[in-house]
Amino acid sequence: MPLHPLIVHFPIALLVFGAVIEIVNVVFKKETLNQFGTLLITFGVILGIFALLSGEGAEEFAFQNWGQGLHNQVDLHSFFANVSIILFGILAIIKLLFKHSILSWSGSGYKQINKGIISIVIVFLSISGIVSLAITGDLGGKLVYENDNILMDKTTK
Repeated sequence: MPLHPLIVHFPIALLVFGAVIEIVNVVFKKETLNQFGTLLITFGVILGIFALLSGEGAEEFAFQNWGQGLHNQVDLHSFFANVSIILFGILAIIKLLFKHSILSWSGSGYKQINKGIISIVIVFLSISGIVSLAITGDLGGKLVYENDNILMDKTTK
């Protein structure tokens, strides 16, 4: 049995919770929320990469056990999983660079970055990431449950 279904839910929880915190923090503007959101998003992306890698093994498992007819569904699920990690990866980079001042953007020739624009980008990426994750999860659930491919002993019915 592949590891993918066992580990995929941890990054989903971290990313969704982190994205919600980012959206809420646009209103409250608290440094603790800023730091907590960044932490959740960053660790969610790291764990999400492991989930993507484990998905390769799950893909082979699906084709061996359920047939090659699932190719389009698996490819679509994989596409949205990659989009999700890219969106949240960009969000993590923006958070680390602009919100935590790893680079000094106000000195040595750089123009001051408009914080309002950064906040809009953060909210856009957060919402887009959640939507992409929801599509990914829906497609993954359909792969398992709507194809009569439930990973359990069929004799217990």
